[in-house]
Amino acid sequence: MLFRRYNESSLDRLEREANDDFRLLRDLGPEHFSNAHLLDLREELRQRLDRFDRTVKMLMVGGVASVAWFVGGLGFSFLEWRLLSAACYSFSGLFMLGLLVGTWWLKWKYESRGELMYTLLQVEEELRNRAALKGRGAPSR
Repeated sequence: MLFRRYNESSLDRLEREANDDFRLLRDLGPEHFSNAHLLDLREELRQRLDRFDRTVKMLMVGGVASVAWFVGGLGFSFLEWRLLSAACYSFSGLFMLGLLVGTWWLKWKYESRGELMYTLLQVEEELRNRAALKGRGAPSR
């Protein structure tokens, strides 16, 4: 309700929510989707996992850079180079702010890696079950 578009009607909201395949997959389960749609969802889930992993790696590099700038600031403070020390502390703060904003964005965009993996496993299990029913593919483990 807080982030709802002020001019969005109830029908527009229902249509927007009905077009969210991942929400429908979570609410209804994979058995209500066609094989082609499940294959498309599986590919999109794999791409989302890849983007999630790349973003996490980038955020980790930013966190390490923040610590490195902070340590550099300590070193320059020890040498009594106040200007370089202040610059290093400023960069450390900027990188830390970037890390916090990036982490918030990642949580807002993807919820969690576990949820993405769970959804992917659900879709793959349903595809395996359908292939076993038709006599194609390996049985599930």
